[in-house]
Amino acid sequence: MEPLKISDELIAELQSVVVKHDDRASNAGVAIQYYSAIIGYVLAQQSYPTDQKQDFLDQLNAFSRHVFDDCVSQAPPAQNDSAMGKWRPGDT
Repeated sequence: MEPLKISDELIAELQSVVVKHDDRASNAGVAIQYYSAIIGYVLAQQSYPTDQKQDFLDQLNAFSRHVFDDCVSQAPPAQNDSAMGKWRPGDT
């Protein structure tokens, strides 16, 4: 299986689509909730037995954790001038 092609451009385009439906999604935290809800919604609509869907959801959650851990390990260390709760464009 080929790796997924995740990019800042893809994420920005996905977020802009969600924002078209809900302005609150301009906040990354709200957009992330939409992405998560979409996964649950689409998976629930599939015609597989519930136990298979639950297993797949567990696999997706583990995959999300793997991607998160990988990205965090590659992120540059936080700068000392950052304040708790402060977000700047480009922060991930």
